[in-house]
Amino acid sequence: MTQSGYILAGFETLATIFDNFMLGKRGRWNDNFTRKEVGKFLAQSITGYLHSYGQNFHNKKKYEKYNANETGMYQKCRDMGFFDDCTLIADSGGFQISIGKLSRRESELLLKMYYEWIPEAAHVVDKFFILDVPPGPGCEIFKNFYDVYKLNLESYQKAKALPDELRKKMIYIHHFRTPKLWEIYTKIMRDYDMFDSFDYHGTGGIVANMASDMSIPCVIYVLPIIPLLNEAKRYGKKHLNFHILGGANFRDVLFYEMCQHAVKKMHGMDLNITYDSSGLYKQVMNARFLNVRDDEGYMRKMNVKSDNIGYRFNIPFGPPGSDRSIESIYQVIVDHVADKWGFKRISTDGVYDPDTKTFHEDVKAYSVLYTLNLYQEIQADMKVFAHESYKLYEQGNVEAFNDSCLEMTRLLNQGKLTKKQKIKSSSIAKSLDMLKNLDEDYCQYLITKHLAKDEFINLDEKTRILGF
Repeated sequence: MTQSGYILAGFETLATIFDNFMLGKRGRWNDNFTRKEVGKFLAQSITGYLHSYGQNFHNKKKYEKYNANETGMYQKCRDMGFFDDCTLIADSGGFQISIGKLSRRESELLLKMYYEWIPEAAHVVDKFFILDVPPGPGCEIFKNFYDVYKLNLESYQKAKALPDELRKKMIYIHHFRTPKLWEIYTKIMRDYDMFDSFDYHGTGGIVANMASDMSIPCVIYVLPIIPLLNEAKRYGKKHLNFHILGGANFRDVLFYEMCQHAVKKMHGMDLNITYDSSGLYKQVMNARFLNVRDDEGYMRKMNVKSDNIGYRFNIPFGPPGSDRSIESIYQVIVDHVADKWGFKRISTDGVYDPDTKTFHEDVKAYSVLYTLNLYQEIQADMKVFAHESYKLYEQGNVEAFNDSCLEMTRLLNQGKLTKKQKIKSSSIAKSLDMLKNLDEDYCQYLITKHLAKDEFINLDEKTRILGF
């Protein structure tokens, strides 16, 4: 079974949902599954489960128990019995610094405490992100680009100096999003031989300034992948584990599978791409919609708000003449995930509890199961699509290759084609050309030409990093 590269951020919320449901705290528990069965699903459907160490760091009066509390959260989730075979991951909280959520004092304290926490939590956490701090809007800790370089170098050297058993758990982040960030993080990686000290690598900044992606003539993820692939080749590696912070829509999954397949064919190297998002909660719990594939293969957004649940969903779904009310389709999709994974079926029964005015607890739990399972199924489908359509690229039939990517993009986006989708789909072949050539000078040229407008000019003192 193909495991999705998806990593769920904020996994402690998921743990609470299932634990409360199974303990019968919120009603409708009917021996639906065992903890071991949920654990098998969580381990086999997606790649990992993420929590941010720094998410609660702001405005604390006392920090004496902060590290112990963070370790305790992971231990509590482990003890629930859901995550025995799962990969639990800690993000650092550098994002909170970069967006200005933490003051300079808090930021400096976080840098100190995070690296003290890693050995304390290593028995319950499988991987730790390096503490990377790119500048962002409102960031209080940097006065100029030299500060960016200095702080990140200090953090990365702390990670590199960890004992082997801890360092092997670290995920090294290589930023690239503006000309200065490309320069700074390339200098840190190359001047201090960072790459070979870590088994896991990744990048950030994918979600920031997405408007700039329209102008760049490639899929933006290839820009940081290329220097990391060059480093992997330089050190004789046969694989690159590459994590993308963000970038978790279905169209992204299409490209990840294409990229992985291409790198294997071109360079004989296993590229293992993972990506994270907390969007499951925003989608299901807040926005109240589910992605549903109709009988023609199109992905559709099904509005499951309480005032919409009795309406018909006008999509080709089920046998002709069958009930296509939203509740009926809801029943079909939760039955599917139950049958696939050996869980007991539930009755959607109006979906909402009339007393609490929110989801029935079993419907909530099964909606989460359905959403995670869908990522696994989409990943499997995109793997097949990438293997088949790549043959067109290999044969030099770029027009047919672009058309196939465009059509798949349309299927994943409710049959719609936006201007951006057309541009980015047609740039996949160009992206594969770049992966074949691994030309970093060309990457830098594209960043300078197309992403310079995203530069943090408030930090520019007309200095050059190479002159530090």
